[in-house]
Amino acid sequence: MVESSESNTAERAPGRLPPGRRHRIHCSYHKCLTVFFGRVMDSLLNRLLPWSGGYRHYNSDLQPFYAGFAGHRVASVNNRALDLGRLGSFRISRFVRDPRDLVVSGYFYHRRGAEAWTTIERPKAEDWEFANGVVPAGLRGARTSFARYLQTVPEEEGLLAELEFRRRHFDSMVGWPAEHPDIATWRYEDAVGREATVLRELLGFYGLGPFERWLGSWLARRYSLRGRRRDPHVRNPASGQWRERFTPRVRAAFDEAHPGLVERLGYPAE
Repeated sequence: MVESSESNTAERAPGRLPPGRRHRIHCSYHKCLTVFFGRVMDSLLNRLLPWSGGYRHYNSDLQPFYAGFAGHRVASVNNRALDLGRLGSFRISRFVRDPRDLVVSGYFYHRRGAEAWTTIERPKAEDWEFANGVVPAGLRGARTSFARYLQTVPEEEGLLAELEFRRRHFDSMVGWPAEHPDIATWRYEDAVGREATVLRELLGFYGLGPFERWLGSWLARRYSLRGRRRDPHVRNPASGQWRERFTPRVRAAFDEAHPGLVERLGYPAE
């Protein structure tokens, strides 16, 4: 998504790692602490410790990610399941969130036209490739932008459009192994309010040193959601919002499109 701070670190093709070095990769989903993580890592590795190898976020651009991830101390990519066989030796951190809340959060965020791509008139598939997003069927014939479309249709129709936009995101969630010794997952619901602790755990999982872990946790407190209530990226971080917003029609459409997904991710069905 166009919500990240891009590193100025020059691209370097993947190559051999120094002894004991693993590629450090972060994978998340739009509206799942991606801006928070990007701010922390950009500040930590590109500004405060610029000699460390740097950080870059690749949005959902998968091929550029595969071409360049090894050139950075930490690289991140959203809304994708990765081909682990292409990564060499790695440590992957993941953030996940109840996908039903992702629909609600994304709907309100995109409805505001908060990012330039949501204001593209009559978007084509290639316009949203960087986000791995699907152009909803209703929008294809509407001759308008995604934001304007969501502003003009009833909320139920808007949530259905957001669900369609998210289809590849949610499909990718089942592409990850249930367990892997070099993949660690944190839930959004458990991270909000504990950002400093989670970042310290995450950086420890990456194998970074005590000073980097301390500095990362300090930055996490600075950029925590509770400390940035007026941030335009933050509307309402509370969990379970889908229960108030999903109509029976939206719930049925979600369950039909992604059966068993919430249980696979460890969330209650109700």
